Amino acid sequence: MTKQEVKNQQEEGKKLTSQDPSTPLTTKPNLPTKTKMSEANDGAINPATGTSGNPQTGEAHEHAPQDAHKRLDGKDERSFKENITDAARVEKLEKKAEEEAAEAKEDPTAIARSHGNEPSRGAKVDKKIVDEEADIIAKMDEAKAQSAAAKKH
Repeated sequence: MTKQEVKNQQEEGKKLTSQDPSTPLTTKPNLPTKTKMSEANDGAINPATGTSGNPQTGEAHEHAPQDAHKRLDGKDERSFKENITDAARVEKLEKKAEEEAAEAKEDPTAIARSHGNEPSRGAKVDKKIVDEEADIIAKMDEAKAQSAAAKKH
């Protein structure tokens, strides 16, 4: 098979078969480079729907359950834009968890109330202890302020 015949078959999209082992079989289509792909769009575009994401619905990929797969998996089908969106979503969830943890330190009954439940007896006792400690600290600060004022005179 000559180079011209190989080229003609490639253009026609036919599968190359050769009995001669010296003939190179190059069946790679002319794909855009990664640079062109990233500049052109945010991922693979389904020609039927004209969008990236789920080919059946054309919608963006749904989020998998927590820890269902590695978020930074290079073999994942998600586009760069979807990875960025996922990172922002995870960051928002982490920030919310930090706020809830800080709120739980201030008020042990806050979590139960935020879920619409009555706080447990242990949480109520913890809240009482936190309030008593806050009163003691406030009295100590007040005593320090009086002591400092007395030393100045």
